[in-house]
Amino acid sequence: MSQISVVIPYFNRQRFIADCLESVLRQSLPPLEVIVVDDGSSPAERRYLDKFLPSVRIIELAKNQGVSAARNAGIQAARGAWIAFNDSDDRWVSHKLATQWEHVQRHPDCDGVHTAIRTFYADGRESVSDPIAPRLTIEAALHDNMIRMQSLLIRASALRAVDGFDERFRLCEDEDLGIRLAKAGFVIDFLPEPLTEMRRGNYSHLWRDWHHMIRAKVDVALHHRSLHEQVLGRGATRRRIARAVRKVGSMRGGVVGRLVFAGGWVLGGLDRETE
Repeated sequence: MSQISVVIPYFNRQRFIADCLESVLRQSLPPLEVIVVDDGSSPAERRYLDKFLPSVRIIELAKNQGVSAARNAGIQAARGAWIAFNDSDDRWVSHKLATQWEHVQRHPDCDGVHTAIRTFYADGRESVSDPIAPRLTIEAALHDNMIRMQSLLIRASALRAVDGFDERFRLCEDEDLGIRLAKAGFVIDFLPEPLTEMRRGNYSHLWRDWHHMIRAKVDVALHHRSLHEQVLGRGATRRRIARAVRKVGSMRGGVVGRLVFAGGWVLGGLDRETE
C-alpha cells in the first residue's frame, strides 16, 4: 500500500466516471485511498457514485462550488502524505503512480512530479503534449501553464503550505497553483512519458464557454501582474494574455476561433516575436 491519496472532483459526470475510476483502481501501485468529491451533482448523478463503494470515499458538497473548492475538500480529508489528482472524465495508464512514486523516491528533494498528457478525441484522433523542461521554474510558470492537474503527484504538505487552490478560480486554477508553487520554491519535476489520458470533445464547457476561459486566463495573469513584470520584464502580463487569447482561439476553431486568434496577435503587438 502506498502513501498516496487520490482526489477526484466530480460534477454530473456519470457518463465518464466509471472509466476514470477503473483506471485509478487498477494501478500497479495501489493508492492508499481514492476520494471522490461530489460538487453538488444532481441527485441521480450523485447516487450513481454509490456503486463504487467501498472502493472509494465519497465527500459531498451541499452545492456546486467549483473544481477548486472540490479539490480543497479532498486535500483537507486526505490521509496520505502525497496526493494525486485526476479529473472525472480522464484516465491513467496502469503504471502511472508507480512511475511517479519511483521518481520521488529517487529524488528526495522533489516535492511533486507531473507528466506529459495523451489527449484523445471521440473521433479517434490522439495527440501527445510537447515535452517541457524537467524542472519547473518561476519563469516557465509565469510564461504559460506547465502543470496539468490530472497528471500531478505532489506532497500534501506542499499543497497545504500554499493554502491549496484559490477558490476564486473555477477555470485556470492549475495555472495559478503552478505559479504559487514555483514562487514558494517547491521542486516540481516533469516526466516526458504520457501517463495520463485526457478526454476532449464538444461536450466540455471548455469548448462551449471559450469566452469564460479567456476571462479566467486574464484574471490569473492580472492576479500575478507584479510578479510577471518583475520576473519577465515590462509588458509580460500583456504578452501572457495575448498568448492565452491565441491559444483559446486555436482550440475553439472555426471562424470565431480564427477571429479570437487574430485578436491575440493584435494584443501581443510588436512584442510577439519575443514570445
